[in-house]
Amino acid sequence: MNNFKKAALQKLMDLKIDVAFKKVLGSEPQFFNEILERSSRQKIQRILMQAPALDEGDTLAPLHFLGITRGDKKLHILVNLFNRFDIVKRSIFYATKAYSEQSYNDLHPVIFINLLSYELVNQSDNYHTTYFLQEKQSSIPLPEVFELHFIEYPKLILDFERGKIDLWNDAKARWLLLLAIVDERNNKVFDEIYKELDLISLREDSIRTAFSRWQEVSHVKEEYEMYEERLKQTLEAERDVREAKRREEVAFAKGVKQQQIEIAKKMLAEQLDIQSIAKITGLSLKEIQELI
Repeated sequence: MNNFKKAALQKLMDLKIDVAFKKVLGSEPQFFNEILERSSRQKIQRILMQAPALDEGDTLAPLHFLGITRGDKKLHILVNLFNRFDIVKRSIFYATKAYSEQSYNDLHPVIFINLLSYELVNQSDNYHTTYFLQEKQSSIPLPEVFELHFIEYPKLILDFERGKIDLWNDAKARWLLLLAIVDERNNKVFDEIYKELDLISLREDSIRTAFSRWQEVSHVKEEYEMYEERLKQTLEAERDVREAKRREEVAFAKGVKQQQIEIAKKMLAEQLDIQSIAKITGLSLKEIQELI
C-alpha cells in the first residue's frame, strides 16, 4: 500500500476550495491542457499565479493565472470555484475586466473556467459546456479573444456512476474527478473515484505528482488551518447566496399569487363563473370562494 493510499483514510483538503486548488493544481500545466483540450501546438508549458487578485475588494473573486504556451504566447486563465446563481454575468464581468486591464499594445486571450457544484445549463446533459464569441449566421468563432467554460459536477458524477466515463482513456475526466474525491459541500468522499485514480497514478506521472502534492499540503498544519478558515468562509458565503436566492423566489411567487388574486377579483366583479376564473387564473376553487 503506497503512502497516498494510507493517507486517503485521513483528512484531505477539498480541492474545489480555492486555496487548496491553488496549492495542488495551480502550477500544473497538464491540468489546464486537458480541461481546455489544448492541441499539441497550443499546449501550455508553464502556469504562473497572478497577483494581486482581479478584485481585491471581493474575497471570493476568481483565481487568476497566466499560462505560457510555445513561442512565449500568453493566456489569462481565470478559475472560479465559488457557487453563485448569477455566475454567467459574473464570468463575463471578470473576463472583460481581465481583458481591459491588459496593455492595449499587448493583449492576450482570456479563458474563464467555472467549476460548479450545482447544475447550471438545463438545455444540455453535458457536464462541460464552452462558449465563444462567434458570428451569428456562420457560427465561426472569433479566435484568441474569450472562452467561457462551465463544468457542472453533479452531471460529471452522474456520468461516472452510470459508467459513461472511462477514466483510463479520458484525461479530462481524470483531472476533474480528482477534484471530486473530497466534497465538503455535501459531506462526501467518493472512494470509487479515488481507487480508480490511485491505480491510474501508477502509470501516469502527472496524476501521481498531484496526489503526492495533495497529501503533502493536507498534512502541513499551517496550510490546513488556512484551508479550514477558507472552507468555513466559502460555505457560509454560499449559504448566504442560497438564502438570498430563496427569498427572491418566495417574493416572486408572492407577486405572482397577488396578480392572480387581483385578476380573479376583477373577473368576479364581472360575474364570471368560478370554474372559468379558476381555469384562467390558476387559483383553486377554494381560494376563489374565499375571495367571494
